[in-house]
Amino acid sequence: MKRFISSVALIFLVILGIQWARSISLNAPPQGEDLRIISLAPNLTEILFELGLGDQLVGVTSYCTYPPEALEKEKVGDFINPNLEKIVSLKPDLVVSEHWPSSKTVPRLREFGLQVTEVISPRSFEEIFQVIREIGETVNRSQGAEGLIHKMKERLEAIEAKASTLAPSPSVYVEIDLPSWTIGKQSFITEALRLCGAHSLFEDVDKRSFQASKEMIVDRNPDFILAYAVDAPAISHRPGWADIKAVKNGRIIDDLERSLFSHGNHRLIEGMEQLQARILAMMETS
Repeated sequence: MKRFISSVALIFLVILGIQWARSISLNAPPQGEDLRIISLAPNLTEILFELGLGDQLVGVTSYCTYPPEALEKEKVGDFINPNLEKIVSLKPDLVVSEHWPSSKTVPRLREFGLQVTEVISPRSFEEIFQVIREIGETVNRSQGAEGLIHKMKERLEAIEAKASTLAPSPSVYVEIDLPSWTIGKQSFITEALRLCGAHSLFEDVDKRSFQASKEMIVDRNPDFILAYAVDAPAISHRPGWADIKAVKNGRIIDDLERSLFSHGNHRLIEGMEQLQARILAMMETS
């Protein structure tokens, strides 16, 4: 009787082991050189290209415009409400996406049986590094991801070394969109500005982004203005803005490539280098 019970128990354990192994294999992201990948976020598309996986991308969003090769990929709509039928028709082995609380895309894709890797929408450099690592692990490029992060940190050290020359730290009003949408404490751009030796005009506001009033901006009187959606003359002619230090001193930067600062990935470093150089040059000439 004891032998019978032992045999039954052993068989039961073997069955459990098989089921556990199957569940792991089903939940594990597919890997290999022949992956068909769809990216639902511009920053993730850029990371995949940087890791050498551009040829395996079969679909991207309409906002994925860098590198130029991304423009040649099949478009699946925007990153919040993409075309699900288009995605399914491309038969991807893997879909990578950022987490957006308001979007139901990822649950729907999983209902279709698609493998989806969903990463956080980063709010800091540590979270940007986390995203790069997760993407690297998912596509079997962990070594390349770690190498990319190492290069980013080396360039960050050089940026921080120059930051002391900006003392006292100038304030920067960053206008990410009209009308007067800007960044707060929870944006990685705020951290990027601080590492450059400057600081966000609204770094004390505990939000990722928000719409600031004209009175708030004028009252805080920024030293610099970084604008994405409007040019310097338009800003200078806004009613009541003539006395802002950035306007009076001609310190409005309106030609920095938007994607360098708005996409939370390795390209942010290039944006920081360009912005820091522009701020330093403007301060030397005034």
